[in-house]
Amino acid sequence: METPFIIIDGEKIEPAAPKMKVWRAFLKSADRDRSKEQLDDFLKEQIDLIVLAFGKPDVVNESTIDENLEIADVVPMVRKLFKWIQIMTFTKLASSPNGETEEA
Repeated sequence: METPFIIIDGEKIEPAAPKMKVWRAFLKSADRDRSKEQLDDFLKEQIDLIVLAFGKPDVVNESTIDENLEIADVVPMVRKLFKWIQIMTFTKLASSPNGETEEA
């Protein structure tokens, strides 16, 4: 999968390598019951996830997202980021030695 990116003021910005706090925030968001949530609150949380995932709040922040990302692209961006985070995480886990291949 290609690394997701966002264009801020004409510059292509890619997310930082995912950290545990990013993983936890995305999982918590995915598990949340949204049946009574207001659209404004939902979009604010989605933007916060984007800012967290990119890990560059001086470049990717609520203000720059408001100016550079169309509203219809917010949720798809969060989905791309979550999928990318999962792929990055599970790829590393799959390549880690598990000790089962050692001879007894």
